[in-house]
Amino acid sequence: MKPSDWRFAIGILELAFRSVAGENSRDWFTLANHLGQPSRALAHEIHEHLRQLRELEPRSKEADRVLGLLDDLALPDMLQYFRETTSEEDPRPTDIREGWCHVLWSHETPDRFLVGAVHGTPLEVVSVLDRRTPGACHGVLAAWHVDDPDWAASQIVRTFGRSLDQLGLMQLSASEGIPAIKMLTENAIWKTIVKSPWHAEAVEPSQDDLATDDNFAASGPAM
Repeated sequence: MKPSDWRFAIGILELAFRSVAGENSRDWFTLANHLGQPSRALAHEIHEHLRQLRELEPRSKEADRVLGLLDDLALPDMLQYFRETTSEEDPRPTDIREGWCHVLWSHETPDRFLVGAVHGTPLEVVSVLDRRTPGACHGVLAAWHVDDPDWAASQIVRTFGRSLDQLGLMQLSASEGIPAIKMLTENAIWKTIVKSPWHAEAVEPSQDDLATDDNFAASGPAM
């Protein structure tokens, strides 16, 4: 492989995992879903190794060392998973989640967050909100895959003492910010968060890391 081809290929992967780690685009969720839902922390570690690998000679000992680290982090398995889920001949289903808890934002109400848990993906909810208010722009600030969105929703109501609207959302003031998100992860949904297939203890995000999620962006459909 030519060095230029090597750098180009590694650069593509680096950007992909940076997107998942930071949930910094509306397509992060779809991408993450096709990779098997790596955690933000895991995606960030892979991104850092890929960034380093892009600057190395393909056949160098240091490149071999970094490739070994990426192998330990399940990167080959994630890429194979991506290949299978995007195959036209025999696509693997990616609907591995029952629901999502999310924190959304709108440029129309910068002083408010929309918080909820629903059957479906954050981007599906964003699409509904965008259709309801043409010209508005909504996005995903944070999102967590949960195995029981109904239970998570009931705990959100219990935690904040407010009702949900027809879409399963409630408004929280931006001034509540990170403390509100910490209440979600530590009280309302922590026990129902689903770990990704590639979840590794070595890079498992702490509750504080999850609370400051976004990576999100997302983030979200997908994977």
